[in-house]
Amino acid sequence: MNDPALIVLEPSVVGTLTDRLFDALQRAIVEGEMPQGSKISEPELARRHGVSRGSLREAIARLEACKLVERRPNLGARVVELSVEQLIEIFQLREALEGMAARLAAEAMTDAEIDALA
Repeated sequence: MNDPALIVLEPSVVGTLTDRLFDALQRAIVEGEMPQGSKISEPELARRHGVSRGSLREAIARLEACKLVERRPNLGARVVELSVEQLIEIFQLREALEGMAARLAAEAMTDAEIDALA
């Protein structure tokens, strides 16, 4: 279902409440459960997740640092809206970084790790 009200914070997951809340909100944004440009209602999200607004604000600040949320004075926080050009730029950057990471990992592999791949 695409209902953000159904996002459940798993108490068994390792990490602080803020970590789990950040992960749940990040997943909801990335998977489109919280649409681009949608307003983030702190009271509603705090009630929905059964958390304090302090924990929620910390999670939103982390989302803002990851450029998934933007805050504007007198308007509050919203999920970012990305243009097609911005999405293409992100995927090109990711493609380059993943290629470099794979090359560095391959260069650092031991002979036993290489044999295990075969």
